[in-house]
Amino acid sequence: MKVKCINDGGKPLKVPESEWIKKGNVYTVINAVKMGLQPGKFGYKLEEVELSASSFPYEYYESSRFAIPTEVEEEVMELEEAEFSF
Repeated sequence: MKVKCINDGGKPLKVPESEWIKKGNVYTVINAVKMGLQPGKFGYKLEEVELSASSFPYEYYESSRFAIPTEVEEEVMELEEAEFSF
């Protein structure tokens, strides 16, 4: 699934810039999990950037930092319309 970063603020000091997300960039989610340290929140593991062991305890990027890009939303809606058109 493709997502677009809408919030790159509040980077933890322990996480290096090279492992941090950038607002406006599109990323590919390769895993989504319920985060243990932040109850009620979900985290993403991304294909393009990864948090290393040196960033521990941070392992995932909080899902609320992302949105589905407009282009992807339009493609999904077109696919759904095509599926249900007889």
